[in-house]
Amino acid sequence: MKGRLALLTLCICLLTLPASGTTFSLPDRTALLEYAREVMVSHLEKQPAPGPPAITAGSQRACFVTFFVKRQVMACFGSFTPRHTTLFDEISDNIRLALKNDRRASRLTPELARSASIQITFPGQPQPVSDWRLVDPQQEGLLVEASDGRGVAIVPGEARTAHYAWRSALQRLGLSERSSGVRLYRFKAEYIRSQE
Repeated sequence: MKGRLALLTLCICLLTLPASGTTFSLPDRTALLEYAREVMVSHLEKQPAPGPPAITAGSQRACFVTFFVKRQVMACFGSFTPRHTTLFDEISDNIRLALKNDRRASRLTPELARSASIQITFPGQPQPVSDWRLVDPQQEGLLVEASDGRGVAIVPGEARTAHYAWRSALQRLGLSERSSGVRLYRFKAEYIRSQE
C-alpha cells in the first residue's frame, strides 16, 4: 500500500514541475495549467472562454504562457509587468496575444493544444548583460531588444543553448547577428510546467 501511495505521489508530482521558489500549491499549479489549456482550446475552437478556477492564486502577476509540442514551442506570449488585475486575465490575454502575434501559433490545433506541455513563467525584472553567452537558458531567460524598442523574450527551458536562444530571438525580430543597437538582458524566473 505504501509503495502504491509513493508511486501515485510521484506521478502527480511529474504532472506539474515547479521551478525552485514557486509559491503555488500543487492543486493551484494543476488548476492554472489546466485553465491555460482550456483557454487555448476555447480560442482555437472559437468557443466561449472558461471561467477561472476557484483557487487562491488569482492575484495580479506578470507571466508568459508557452505551449510546447515535443519540446518545440508552438506559441508563447507574455510581459514583465502585469497588464490585468488578476492572474487569470493575464493568462487568458497572453494566450489571445500569442495566437494573434506569434507566427508559430498558426500550426496549433485544438488536438495539439490538448496534448501540449504548458509552461507558465513568472519573470523577474530583466538585467542588462553584455553577451548572450552569459545566460544559462535552462535557468534564466534572455530578452533581446532591437534598436526600435521591439523585443523578444526566450523563457527558461524554451531553448537548449544560449546560442539557440540568441539566434531564435534575432530571427523573430528580423535581425542578424551584425545588427546594430541590439540590447541584451537576462532574467530570473519561476515557472510551473505540465508534461506532454
